[in-house]
Amino acid sequence: MNKKFIIYDSPMCCPSGVCGPNPDQTLIGFENTLLQVRNLGVEVERYIITQSPEIFKENPEVIRLLQKRQLKSLPITSFNDKIVKVGTYPALEEFKKYINES
Repeated sequence: MNKKFIIYDSPMCCPSGVCGPNPDQTLIGFENTLLQVRNLGVEVERYIITQSPEIFKENPEVIRLLQKRQLKSLPITSFNDKIVKVGTYPALEEFKKYINES
């Protein structure tokens, strides 16, 4: 089975959120983390709610979380179609844990 993370993100100005004159340092760090996860041979897809709402609608659990907690639930991280983290980005160690437990 291919291993795949999907990150469901808050509204941002660009796909990574790392743009403009003062990019968010959290997003810069997360982009570096995603690069390391991809280097482990794991697929990563990232979607922004305002740019890809259809992807959010395809996942009933994501919709349920959004209805319950609204945008506070974002970011949502899924691994192999299972929600693994809600409200904050996983650290590299967490990504590795999800990968090793699969």
